[in-house]
Amino acid sequence: MTIERVTKAPSTVTRRLLFMALTLAAPAILLMGALVAMQYSEGQRRFATQLVTTTRALSLATDRQIGQGQSVLQGLSVSPALSQGDLATFEKQAREAVQGRDGWVVLMSQDQQWINTRMAPGAPPPRAPITDATWREMTTGKSNVSNLIPRPYAGPIIGVNVPVLVRGRIFVLGYMQHPAVFQALVSGQGLPDTWTASIVDRDAALLARSRDQDKMLGRHASREMRIAMAKAQDGVVNTHTLDGVETLSAFSRSPTYGWTFIVGVPRDELNRTILGSLGPAMLGSALMIALGVMAALAFARPISRDVRGLVDEAEALAAGRPLAPAPSHLQEIAEVRGSLRAAADILRRRDDEARAAAERQQLMINELNHRVKNTLVVVQSLARHSLKDGGEDGLAQFNERLMALAGAHDLLTRRSWEGADLGELLLEALQPYATQVSIEGPPTPLAPNAAVALAMIFHELATNASKYGALSTDAGSIEIVWSHEGRSRLTLTWRERGGPPAQPPVRKGFGSRLITSSLRGDLAGAATFDYAPEGLTCVFTLHTPTRATS
Repeated sequence: MTIERVTKAPSTVTRRLLFMALTLAAPAILLMGALVAMQYSEGQRRFATQLVTTTRALSLATDRQIGQGQSVLQGLSVSPALSQGDLATFEKQAREAVQGRDGWVVLMSQDQQWINTRMAPGAPPPRAPITDATWREMTTGKSNVSNLIPRPYAGPIIGVNVPVLVRGRIFVLGYMQHPAVFQALVSGQGLPDTWTASIVDRDAALLARSRDQDKMLGRHASREMRIAMAKAQDGVVNTHTLDGVETLSAFSRSPTYGWTFIVGVPRDELNRTILGSLGPAMLGSALMIALGVMAALAFARPISRDVRGLVDEAEALAAGRPLAPAPSHLQEIAEVRGSLRAAADILRRRDDEARAAAERQQLMINELNHRVKNTLVVVQSLARHSLKDGGEDGLAQFNERLMALAGAHDLLTRRSWEGADLGELLLEALQPYATQVSIEGPPTPLAPNAAVALAMIFHELATNASKYGALSTDAGSIEIVWSHEGRSRLTLTWRERGGPPAQPPVRKGFGSRLITSSLRGDLAGAATFDYAPEGLTCVFTLHTPTRATS
C-alpha cells in the first residue's frame, strides 16, 4: 500500500503575526467596520442628493437667464419694421429693448451681420460668415441656444437665436451674452469655497465656472465626466476637476438646450466629513486595534506586499500582460522583479516579431501565388503569339519580350512589389537606348499591374523604333514626356525624331495587339498614333491606379 503525504499550504509572516492580534480585536474590528460602512454609505447618499439638488437649482437659474434673452427676441421678432425690412427703425427698437441689459441684439444673414446693437449707431457691423451646418441648425430651430462661440480677438460669447423673415428672406435674430453673465449665476449659488460648480455646453466645453473662470473657459470636462454624460441625462460620478482635484460630482443636462450643470465636492472633504462624524467612539476603537496590529504590520507588511507583488507579476508575465511599476523594500525582491521585467520585455518582443513575421509570410505567400499565376498567363500569351510563325525571329522576339517582363519584375521585386515610379520604369525598360532617349515628367507612383503593362508597352515601342523608327539610326532620338490630369489620369507622349519617315503599318502584329490589350485591360486607357514624316508620335491617356506612398 502506498502512503501519500498531504502538503499543507505554508503560512505567511503577516498571517502568523496578525492572527494573534486580530483574535483579540475581532469584535471591535467587526463593529468598527459595520459603523464605517453604514456611515460612509449614508454620507455619500446625502452628499449625492445635495449635489443633484444644487445642479437642478443651477439649471433653473440658467433657464431664467436664457429666458430673458428669449423674451427679448420674441418681442422683437414680431416687429412690423423687421418683417417689412425697415432696418433703421428696427435697430432703434432693438437698442431700446436691450438698454440696461447685459446682452446685445444681432440680426444676421449667413454671410454677414446687418444690425449689431453692441456697435455704435451708424457703425458698420462686423463681417462674420456662418458655416452651412451652423446656419441650417439656427434657421430650423434645432439649436436655439448656441454652444460657446470662440472669437480669436474679442473673447467667446453665447447666443440665443430665433429665425425670422425679412421681406420673405430668412434671417437669424440673436441675443448675445458674455460667459461672465452665467459665471455670476454659478458663483451666486452660495456653494462652499472648496466646491466647484460648472456649466458646459453640448460639446462639453466649459462656459461658466465658480472658480478660475478665465483660466478654464473653453476647456472640456474630464474624460470620466464626458463618459458619464454620454450615458445618462443626470447622475453622480467619481471624477476630478480640470485642475486635478478628485471629486464626487453630480451632473444634470437640460433637455431644452443641451447644456449640462456640474457640481463637485472634493473627495477628501467628503471622507473627512463622513468619517469625522463617528466621533470619539471610533477613535477609541481604532486605537485599540492599531495597538494590536501595529507591530505585526510594521514588520510583515512590506515583505508580504513585495512577495505578493511578485506573484501578481509572475501571473501577468504568464498571461502576457504588461508589468506595472512597483517599489521593492528588499534588495533580493528588487532583483527578482527586475529579472521578471526583463523576461517580459524579451517575451513581448518575441511575440511581436513572431506575429509580424507570420503576417508578412502569409501576405507574401498570397502575393506570390497571385503574381505567379498572372506571370504564367503573360508568358503563355507571349510564347503563343511570338512563336506562332516559328523561326529564329519569333524565338528572338519571345526572348526579348520575356527579358522585358523580367526587367519589370526585377524592378518591382526591389520595391517589395509595392509598385514602381514611372520615370524609374522608363529608365529600366529603355536602358539599351539611354543615349538616344530623354524623359521628363513629375514623380508618378504606379501599382504593380500598371507597371508591368507599361513596361511591355515601352518594350514594343522601343523594338519598333529600333527596326523602323528613330532608334534605327545613330542620329535619331526619342522624347517621352508625361503630366497628370486629375488624381488618376495621366497623359504620356512618345515622340520620335531624326529617323526614317514614319509609315502606318500594313497589318497589325502581336506588338500592336499587346499595346491595345494592355491599354484597355490594365490601364483603362487609349492611344493615338500620328505617323508624321518627321517621326512617329504616340499620345497615351491612361488611368493609373497608384500605390500608397508614405
